[in-house]
Amino acid sequence: MSTLDKGSVTMGGFLVGAAVGAVVGAGVALLLTPQSGKETRKWIGAKSREAKGRIGEALEHTTDVIRHQASAITSNLEARKH
Repeated sequence: MSTLDKGSVTMGGFLVGAAVGAVVGAGVALLLTPQSGKETRKWIGAKSREAKGRIGEALEHTTDVIRHQASAITSNLEARKH
């Protein structure tokens, strides 16, 4: 497995873990909170937006890392040709 593959598997695992953690956390919070339905819906919306933002940032970071690694690999291959 190349460094690129290891990095993408790690980030993919992180994203899955973050999503599962968010869902489990939200479920536990719903079961334990003494809030009204309106307050709970407002909280869920805020947490969903927060999670979406974090996942988007992680995806952008992963894309940047993959592009950088691909560029490095391409440069390395070009250098070996000459």
